[in-house]
Amino acid sequence: MKEIENRTDIINLVNKFYEYVHADPKMAPVFVMPPEQWERHLERTYNFWDNWLFQTGSYKGGLMWAHIEKNQSHPITTELFEHWLSHWFRTVDELFTGEKAEFLKSKALELGQIMNAKLNRQ
Repeated sequence: MKEIENRTDIINLVNKFYEYVHADPKMAPVFVMPPEQWERHLERTYNFWDNWLFQTGSYKGGLMWAHIEKNQSHPITTELFEHWLSHWFRTVDELFTGEKAEFLKSKALELGQIMNAKLNRQ
């Protein structure tokens, strides 16, 4: 295993993560979208993590609006968030080690908790 060094590593991580997500019957329906929308989603996801790790300024826009919109057609429950995180942690752990890998997991957990709280208010 290696440390995360650049955008190519992020792209590989995100692509592998979505391989797992698309093979998962619980998660796959959430990510069904037209090809052009999917390409935009991937690019935004690459940019999001690239910006967090390497301060590239490549990510523009907010995080919540897309999740709020998706929540209307596919409720993003606490269970689904936990499932999403398990795929993310698994993928990071399979591919990478080191400080940046740990940061990706902790940041995903933090952001997931915030989104879950906003989408699943009791």
